[in-house]
Amino acid sequence: MDASWTCVHAINNGAQCNTFFCRTEVLYCKANFVILFSTPFEAQKLHPIFSSWSIKTLSIGLGLVIMTALSSLPVRANEQPQELVFRMPDPSPITEFAVSLITEVYAELGIEIRFVEMPRDRSLTEANKGTISGELGRLPQIGEEYGNLVRVNFPLFDSRVVLVADRRECGLCNFASIESYAYIGGTQSVEHVIGQQTVDKPSIKAVSFEQLEMLYENNRVQAVVVNDFEARQLRSINDPHTIIVPYTRNTGYHFLYKDFADLVPKVEAILSRMAANGRISAIAQATGAEMLAPQIIENGQQFGQISIAAGLVPDYTDLNGRGEYWQLLSKIMAPVTDDLELLTNSLARAYRGYVDERFDAFIGAYTVFVPEHSIASRNHIDFDQGLYLFTHDEATSTALRAGEHPRPICHIESYMYNYLFPDSTTFYAADNHLDCFAMLDMGRVAGVIGSHNQAPEWGETPYVRTQIRDPLPIHVLFRNNPRGYRIRDWFDRELRRLVESGEIREVYSEEVLKRSKFHLNMPPISQSQGPQ
Repeated sequence: MDASWTCVHAINNGAQCNTFFCRTEVLYCKANFVILFSTPFEAQKLHPIFSSWSIKTLSIGLGLVIMTALSSLPVRANEQPQELVFRMPDPSPITEFAVSLITEVYAELGIEIRFVEMPRDRSLTEANKGTISGELGRLPQIGEEYGNLVRVNFPLFDSRVVLVADRRECGLCNFASIESYAYIGGTQSVEHVIGQQTVDKPSIKAVSFEQLEMLYENNRVQAVVVNDFEARQLRSINDPHTIIVPYTRNTGYHFLYKDFADLVPKVEAILSRMAANGRISAIAQATGAEMLAPQIIENGQQFGQISIAAGLVPDYTDLNGRGEYWQLLSKIMAPVTDDLELLTNSLARAYRGYVDERFDAFIGAYTVFVPEHSIASRNHIDFDQGLYLFTHDEATSTALRAGEHPRPICHIESYMYNYLFPDSTTFYAADNHLDCFAMLDMGRVAGVIGSHNQAPEWGETPYVRTQIRDPLPIHVLFRNNPRGYRIRDWFDRELRRLVESGEIREVYSEEVLKRSKFHLNMPPISQSQGPQ
């Protein structure tokens, strides 16, 4: 063979071989591999199939192979490909966004995109070998380990690694308080977070999101560690007991195999133009891809005045800022405001004031219903004591729970309970529980919804009390705007710090610490007290 021959990839039946060949005299390309020989003698030694080949036969065969290879060569530098191949990502709004965006970018360049099924923990290796054309969204530093991948220097999306678990089992939940977890192999951002942990817990490496979810839903593991856009696909993600614990924030970048490096500046230019004209935002909206909240503020930054409302709950949200919940909020917000307003009113009036935007936050919410104007804290502040239906007799209670009673059920205005009863049930919203029980005694309503100890003692006979749901975590609502996100993120971060350091004992009684499950995340008393 001519010594000036340059190295190429061989193609056999449409399958690209994984090995370079150069200055060889015999090439045998089968399936997905290449066998290289420098002499016919070496070919005979390697496999009997070559022993009957004459030099002439080998030369003819070699010529045919070379002609086939040259007719199907992948595009080299300075030549534009007709098609690029990437791993098909697991379905989610953010991956649908990335697929739609990249497909549109390459369509403008006249290049088709094809996706193939491949395990995530193998795709980086295959991309680095050139078997596939690159990666859609990976951490910016992967080029340091996979030297054949060239980064398109444009951030596609931000994401955060999160731990998902059941707060009833592990409180605020962290690696120390869970018993086991699962993650998807090959997710560098997740594996980086896992590698930073100082505790070693049993784990399972799943090969796909479907397997990961199965492990979690079937209680094979107590938690999963995933990117936040994948966590949103979990069936249990909207369960009020599900807690999402954020860890490292990352940015996803597009990478191309080095042979396609000439495309990088073209792709960057198109993405920059699409960002400027709003096309990227339009694709994100069309695919339902959620933008990650702004970064949380650092210590020392101020919010100005912060006002918080709550309904009167003795010992928790008393008047004049007294009570355990008020003490907690005061401690959390002290570093970021010199003007904290805590207002206690009837539950309905406090909530109406919050809805009318007179307050930045509202204490006493549940995540089973979060209005569009609000976001809920990720971390709960307590669990309630369950919910009960009060009636005058068992027959009325049974009829109400079956949706077969003509009169309504009375409840406090700020809460919605229709999810607990049949669609035929009617409700009446009042300002307080005393009004509800008064209407119950007058026969204007058939029942009252409240906690176990809210029934008055004025009746001659006790009310029939039927539990209609188990205890739920209590949250704080914040306004659904950039300021609200920043206050919420500060609240969540500082509450976790108070619990994990043990400082929460300064404001919460042991009863509340156990009911909230915070005791599962706290150090022993001797450690949290520090040196004496």
